[in-house]
Amino acid sequence: MRLFLAIELPDKVKQQLDTQLEDVKKKYPEFNWVTADNFHITVYFFGETFNIDPVKKKIKDLLFDREGFYLYSANIDVFVHQKLLMYLNFRREKKLESLANLIKDNFKGPYSEQKYVPHLTIGRGRKSSKQQYFALKKKMEKVEIDISFNVTKLVLFESILTGKKPYYKKLATFALLKN
Repeated sequence: MRLFLAIELPDKVKQQLDTQLEDVKKKYPEFNWVTADNFHITVYFFGETFNIDPVKKKIKDLLFDREGFYLYSANIDVFVHQKLLMYLNFRREKKLESLANLIKDNFKGPYSEQKYVPHLTIGRGRKSSKQQYFALKKKMEKVEIDISFNVTKLVLFESILTGKKPYYKKLATFALLKN
């Protein structure tokens, strides 16, 4: 099973974000856009895991004293990996960074060495020329997205790869203390 721990956006915020992205989606129909029901912010990607019970217990133990927090959107950005990836950045949040580092330090997975940067993937597109990439990056700087929400829980998901779009199955929910 491909597992990841994530912040699931409240349904109302998913719809707000989807509505605010309508113009961008119309301008760039060639992108493979993430559907609103799949909006999430990954905290940690575990990769392939065969026994989830120890993972769930360890997460529960690590999060027992962690408080919830608010997240505020910042800007849309683009980077190139194997494809163009368009994502929504969030303002830095000390509680989230601390929580992500705690998880990373206790699970040595494929991405344990990377610095944690909270973001929400909104779309993927084909690799482009440098000129097209920089033009897109500049256009996305002008797009204003305004969402914020209280994070009260984390969710352990299984990522099931089916065709073009993955399916995310909830396996466990971990409540955070009230902030």
